[in-house]
Amino acid sequence: MRKYSTALLALILLIGSSCKKEDLITDFDSLTQGSYLTLTEVVNTNINYASLSTSTVSIKVGSKGSPVDKVNIYVAETPTVDKTQWKLVKSLPFSEGMSLDVKATEIASALGVAPSQLEPGNQYTLYNEIVTKDGRMFSSANTDADFEGQAGYNMAMHWTATVVCPYTASTIAGTYTVVTDQWVDWNPGDQVQVTAGPGANQVNLSQVWPNPAFGSVTNPLVLNVSPATGAVTVPAGVTIAHYTGSGGYDLVTGAGSSGYVFSCTNTISVNIHLTSPQFGDFGNNQLTLKK
Repeated sequence: MRKYSTALLALILLIGSSCKKEDLITDFDSLTQGSYLTLTEVVNTNINYASLSTSTVSIKVGSKGSPVDKVNIYVAETPTVDKTQWKLVKSLPFSEGMSLDVKATEIASALGVAPSQLEPGNQYTLYNEIVTKDGRMFSSANTDADFEGQAGYNMAMHWTATVVCPYTASTIAGTYTVVTDQWVDWNPGDQVQVTAGPGANQVNLSQVWPNPAFGSVTNPLVLNVSPATGAVTVPAGVTIAHYTGSGGYDLVTGAGSSGYVFSCTNTISVNIHLTSPQFGDFGNNQLTLKK
């Protein structure tokens, strides 16, 4: 025992004598202050396919941290933190509470396509890159995703513009192919049934969640659809299913669900917040169906 204790003490002394102040990752004196944008207001994130020449998406932002000189706005056809895949839309001088306005025609120009190629259902990620007064740059490309995703910081480092089209109730019912189901009741390629109603501008997904193999319907999962844009809202606090697995549990809709029903492309894409009294919060779950 004494032999190992002596060796351990020698190791501690060796480490202690070799450490320097600059080696300590908790030495806050060696850190510099960064900067990020905060979301003040979502003005509009929908591109109206019926008026591409005048349609504009916009958010209002503030800032935290080092003083901001300007904001570079980029666009990408698919979400990525690889900045080489971003296309510069424009640069705007920064002021607190400013609006970041981006025209549909500017997005098309940055991507090198005609505005008519911004088809309904397409989504484009806009990345806001801060340039500070001392010339440093901060964006999703060099900001940790966990840090950016913390709700308390209310960051506005990226946002999504969606090309929308009016909802047509008469075309919604039918057989759909599962593209994505993060709740994993179905696999990609499975066929599911979607119905209209029960009310006007509503879509019934009770034959999708739950899969009958795993549970039973308690109340229908109903999407409320904006007829002008296809934007979806889902009532919170609705118990939609009872599952038999894990001793039995209920599935309830949570707050903040969102998505779109694109009649013109026969696509349903929703991000639904799910909770359970027995197991807690399951977070947001993406469901994408294509007719």
